[in-house]
Amino acid sequence: MAWLRRLLPFFLIATLLVLASVVLDLVNGRFWVNDFRVYYMAAANMRHGLPIYGEVFGEYTGLYKYAPVVLYFFQPYTFLPFQVAALLHLAVIGLLLMACFAVLERSLNLLVPALPRPVLRASLGLLCIAVLLVRELHMGNINMGLILLAALGVERFLSRRPVQAGIAWGIVWLIKPYLLLMLVPFAVRKEWKVLRTAAAAMVAGLLLPLPIEGPAKWWELLREWGHSMLYHTEVMTSPDRIGAILGHPFGLATNTMVDAGFIAAAGLLLAGFAYRNLHRERTAAEAQMDTAFELWLAMAAVPNLVITDQQHFMFALPLILFILAWLFIRKDRTVLYGFLLAMLLYGTRSTDLWGSRVENALVWSGVLGMGNILLMATACLAWHRWRSPAEKARPTKV
Repeated sequence: MAWLRRLLPFFLIATLLVLASVVLDLVNGRFWVNDFRVYYMAAANMRHGLPIYGEVFGEYTGLYKYAPVVLYFFQPYTFLPFQVAALLHLAVIGLLLMACFAVLERSLNLLVPALPRPVLRASLGLLCIAVLLVRELHMGNINMGLILLAALGVERFLSRRPVQAGIAWGIVWLIKPYLLLMLVPFAVRKEWKVLRTAAAAMVAGLLLPLPIEGPAKWWELLREWGHSMLYHTEVMTSPDRIGAILGHPFGLATNTMVDAGFIAAAGLLLAGFAYRNLHRERTAAEAQMDTAFELWLAMAAVPNLVITDQQHFMFALPLILFILAWLFIRKDRTVLYGFLLAMLLYGTRSTDLWGSRVENALVWSGVLGMGNILLMATACLAWHRWRSPAEKARPTKV
C-alpha cells in the first residue's frame, strides 16, 4: 500500500479543487446540479409510486433514462432536503474521484512496477480533465462512479480476480449499455468467466425491482426505460461524434444509421486489434498490458460514437494517465507533442477561458471530440513504443 500513501498529497489537491468548484457555484448563484435533480426527483417519484420515465425533472432535457435499479441508490437522498442531498452527492463525487485515481495508479503499477512521481502524474491528469470535472460537479452526474467501476474492473482483471471484474463490468454495462463496446476484447480473448459474471450481474440488476415493484410494474418500468433510451437519441445531438466531425465542414447531418455504422466499424477494428495482439503475445505480462490498453481504448472511444454529454469524455482518463506514465519513463518528444496538442483541444473547451462566442464556435466544431481522437492516436503510439522490444528495460526514474 506504499503507492497509496504516496498519493496522499494528491488527495489534498483533489479535495481543494472539488471544494473550490462547489463554493464558486454557491457564491455565483449557479448551484443548480440539474443532473442530480433528475435522479433525486425520479427517486422520490419511485418511492411514492409516481411515474419516473417520460417526466421532465428540472430542465427541458431533464428526463430520467437509466435502468430502474439505479434509483434505489438515490432514494436515501430523498429523505434529505434537496440542497443538503446535493452537497452530500458532490462530496461523494469527490471521494469517487480520488478512489478512481488510486485504482488507476494501482493498475499501472501492476503493469509496470515502481512508476516514478505518482503525485505529479496524478496532478497533471487531474489538470487535463479539470474543465470536464468542473462541469460534472456543476451538473451532479454519476460519470465518476462509472469511471471508477470501469477502472476497478480492469484492476481486478489484472489482479486475476475475474469474478470481481465481471461484477464491476456488469454494473457498468447495465447503467451505460453503450459501454458494451468494451466486451469486445474479452470476447476475442475468450475470457468467458468475466463475461458470464457480468451477464449475471446485469440480470440481477434488471430483476432486483421485480419483488419490490411487483411483476406488472416491473415490466412497465423496463419497457419505459427502453423507450426513454430511444427518445434520448432523437432529442439530443453531439457535435463531438465522428459522424458530426466529418460532416460539419460540408454541412452534412448524420443520422442513427450512420452512427450505427461507425459503432460497428469501431467494434470490428477493436476486435481486429485485440486478435492481432493476442497472437503476438509471448508472456502473461504482455497479455495484461495489451488487454488493459484495449479496454481503456474502447472506453475512451465511446463518446466519439454515441450521442452523449461532454462530461463523458472523462472516460479517456485511463488513457491520459497511461500516456503520462510513459512520458515519465521515457523522454518521447513525439508522444509529448501529440499529447499536448490533444489536451489543447480536449481540456480547454470552457467559456471561462475563451468567452461564450468562441466557446460556442469550438463546441460546434467538435474540438473536444477531435482532441479525444488525437489522444487515442497518441496513446496507441505510446503503447506501441512501450511494448516494443527496445523499451522493455526497467523504468528509469526522472
